[in-house]
Amino acid sequence: MSRATPSTGPDLAVGVGVGAFSGAFGVGGGILLVPFLVLVRHVPQKVAQATSLVMVAMAAAAGATRYALAGNVAWIPALVILIGGLVGAWVGAHTVQRSPHVVLQVLFGVLLVAAGLRLLVPTQSSATLVDTAPHLTLLASLGYVVAGLGMGFLSALFGIGGGILLVPILVTGFDYSIYLAAGTSLAVMVPIALLGAVRLTRPGFTQWTTGARYGLGAIGGALVGASIALAVSQSLIQYAFAVLMMVVGVHMSWRALSGARRKRG
Repeated sequence: MSRATPSTGPDLAVGVGVGAFSGAFGVGGGILLVPFLVLVRHVPQKVAQATSLVMVAMAAAAGATRYALAGNVAWIPALVILIGGLVGAWVGAHTVQRSPHVVLQVLFGVLLVAAGLRLLVPTQSSATLVDTAPHLTLLASLGYVVAGLGMGFLSALFGIGGGILLVPILVTGFDYSIYLAAGTSLAVMVPIALLGAVRLTRPGFTQWTTGARYGLGAIGGALVGASIALAVSQSLIQYAFAVLMMVVGVHMSWRALSGARRKRG
């Protein structure tokens, strides 16, 4: 099985950039690190996804801390979301072991394009959103658990934090402000990503040392990204990253499908 060549300096630098994205938008950062590992470092898709989860957990912990200090983590809903998230991560890790590399790569590319399109869609007016979690009802609790299932499944299946799904759900479905959604998403992400990484260690996919190198850089990047997000408008950065994700997603899917066609030919 091929492995990423140890290169501490560049890995730390990449981690800083990915961590800044993670902290700014409340996502894990795997949505950028996985395609980097696959396309640039030529790491197998499953190894890239599992290794990314190590970095995701470290970046999410740093970003969540920064948001929590600003009062932007809904802790009780986060615990409810986590119930579904841990189940989803377990199922996702089981699924990824039995899925062909090309299928995962194409699906991941599609996910990147969808995430980019989501970032291009304007969110609700900030005047209608809340900075504290709404009252926890039975219906809301069920909604949180379902959201957690989806988040955990995506996290383990694609090596991402799952925030790309949870953040828009919290904003559009529960009227969270973007900051409260991002902070809550990052807090839930830490144990979910760790479970996925541990679950994928036995089949040999998780490279803990490599993931930790990216994670060390991501810690600093996440703190900076979260601080910037809390201080300035995110519109321009959000649109730029949306375009980046769509370009990378299309390229990854095309590359996977082209490789599959060559093998059949």
